[in-house]
Amino acid sequence: MIKPQTFKHIDEMVPWNGREHMLECVAWTPEAPDVMTFTFRAEEKNIWFRYLPGQYITLELPVGPEPIMRTYTISSSPTRPFTIAVTVKAQKDSIGTRWMFENLQPGMKLKAIGPLGDFSYVQHPADKYLFISAGSGITPMMSMTRDLGDRDPDTDIAFIHCARSPSDIIFRWELEYKARYMPFFNLGFIVTELERTQLWSGLRGFIDRAKIALLVPDF
Repeated sequence: MIKPQTFKHIDEMVPWNGREHMLECVAWTPEAPDVMTFTFRAEEKNIWFRYLPGQYITLELPVGPEPIMRTYTISSSPTRPFTIAVTVKAQKDSIGTRWMFENLQPGMKLKAIGPLGDFSYVQHPADKYLFISAGSGITPMMSMTRDLGDRDPDTDIAFIHCARSPSDIIFRWELEYKARYMPFFNLGFIVTELERTQLWSGLRGFIDRAKIALLVPDF
């Protein structure tokens, strides 16, 4: 017999505010070539996740006889506090991240330490924000953008991201959706190379002052 779950309001639950926790994987989502989002919930019931957008956690990964520790920025938003997610890119020589790609499945549990870190817009309140990222460095910017989109979708945000190719742009469709419904969200993508079959009408090259000024007129 399946036991029915008891509904609780968030103020009846316990915040995730320690330094060591057990997380249970509940989903994995491909984002781009060699990029995956892993979503977790707390092993203990009736716990919600409290952290600042832009912070990170450290996961203990059972790769071999001795576990290894790997640090990942949280890509989810604290405005949706019942799960937490990290978005990771596996390099050719990755050990921990490659293990996650090949072994981590829903139902598996990992030890986590955190949240930690001061890189958050919360620490630097302003009327306008300029977010600049490249590659998998997009994750803290995405957490902050998701948070602001939920809390105050009228926030003035300029978001510039550089990727190797159009197919390597992580969170591309979600960001383009936000650019349509957030009235003051200005989005700019830059790619460094194109394959023969790829179409691209945006900027090419690397992030520099001229491109920032072009994409952000009030820079």
